[in-house]
Amino acid sequence: MQARPRILVAEDDAGIRDVVRTRLEMAGYETHTARTGVEALKRVQELKPQGLVLDINMPELDGFGVLIALKARPELRYLPTLMLTARHTPDDIRRAVGLGAKDYLTKPFSENQLLARVARLLRSPIPPAPPKPSDDSVMI
Repeated sequence: MQARPRILVAEDDAGIRDVVRTRLEMAGYETHTARTGVEALKRVQELKPQGLVLDINMPELDGFGVLIALKARPELRYLPTLMLTARHTPDDIRRAVGLGAKDYLTKPFSENQLLARVARLLRSPIPPAPPKPSDDSVMI
């Protein structure tokens, strides 16, 4: 039997957190939750999820802070992350993507949007390490 993909949902709003968790579980994901950014980082270390659904506005440490902390850890740098947030300004989107988020979904959202985005998130390849120049490489 193949293991179910493990997803961590970091969301401070209990209602949204429960809806997202329930819908992902019904779709076959192993789903865990965190209520704060600090708790999310701790759960990422413990659970080693294949994907992260992350809110921006959370207590203790916001979603941007979580992305910065993930980026600082080589083993977590490429954790596929979907931002799920009410914030939808171009600056917020640019900042999240610049910090490593792979996708951005604004609230309110449909269940179909959520499931499609999470499925796509888990299909995205981890970027390869940049090639190292060799002595015989030709610069053009």
